[in-house]
Amino acid sequence: MSDDLTLTVGGKILSGWDAVRVTRSIERLPSDFDLSLMDFYPGSNQQQWIKPGDACVIKIGSDTVLTGYVDRWSPMISRARHEVRATGRNKCQDLVDCSAEWKNNVISQATALQIAKKLASLYGISVASDVADMAIVPQFTLNWGESSQEIIDRVCRWAALLYYDQPDGSLYLTRVGTRRAASGVAQGVNIQDAAYESSIDERFSHYTGVSMSMNAATELSPDSGYSALTLATAQDPEAATMRYRNRIVIVESTMITHQEAQSCINWEMNRRYGRSKALYVTVDSWRDSAGALWTPNTLIPITLPAFGLQDSLWLLAEVTYQKNDNGTVARMVLMPPEAFTVQPYQFYQEHMELTNGR
Repeated sequence: MSDDLTLTVGGKILSGWDAVRVTRSIERLPSDFDLSLMDFYPGSNQQQWIKPGDACVIKIGSDTVLTGYVDRWSPMISRARHEVRATGRNKCQDLVDCSAEWKNNVISQATALQIAKKLASLYGISVASDVADMAIVPQFTLNWGESSQEIIDRVCRWAALLYYDQPDGSLYLTRVGTRRAASGVAQGVNIQDAAYESSIDERFSHYTGVSMSMNAATELSPDSGYSALTLATAQDPEAATMRYRNRIVIVESTMITHQEAQSCINWEMNRRYGRSKALYVTVDSWRDSAGALWTPNTLIPITLPAFGLQDSLWLLAEVTYQKNDNGTVARMVLMPPEAFTVQPYQFYQEHMELTNGR
């Protein structure tokens, strides 16, 4: 299967790269690319001039991996060669760069999907989701100058949703993926290098979600005014075995139900748990054994006895397709899937499986 990477702009297909980097992730928006190429078509004197802002499509073989815009087109010249560097991002860049617009700046009686669709429609970006049970987001007021992405991040965090761009330039709201790659990463098979990071400094044994309220009649009193109502609590079972570390999280006052607050606190704990365990691997191909490109939000089997990871199944959080003088590789960031679920993770069961795997 061909892995030639092409950049299509205005009907022209540009190829023949010296260096390639395309990164997709469920942890950041938007996807982006950085390409280095000759500034003449091979065998032709026609220059490959492209204007910044041009719409573009990047493909690996016949698979589209990014639809967006060229941000920068930077030619350079030396005695040895002429070269052009092209960088750009997915269409969803406009959600990150530009300010949000909403009538009266007050959002009410809408789901995360409805809010994202309305914000994105202004920039010609479509939004889809496979989540059917979205709750109504509590009413809140936009701050002037906020980007659409900042608002989408807020409502998706409240609704325990992942959001990331798709190869066609659209935005996707979802939860942790269930699709499993045809093959995984294995020590002595396809891993060129690997690094495992396990940390505890950003995790806490106890999480307490509180809602702040104020009694207007006594707000000037030094002994009264603000009060806190505990709405939800959660305990990180792994961190709790070490020592007591408490973190108080202010829950928006509009989250009037304890169920909503509990989901928010669980989400906070799980995300911190996931980020404390990350596997960084470089493999020798952009595709799995079935020929599918490594894709974010896919479950990847891991066989890495050197790190105590035997027959594990982690989520692909980020993938970078890279090609340069050192060859063609995929750089991947894998995290436990529990990092992206709203249900509290099961430490003891996972710990026993890891221990037995060793």
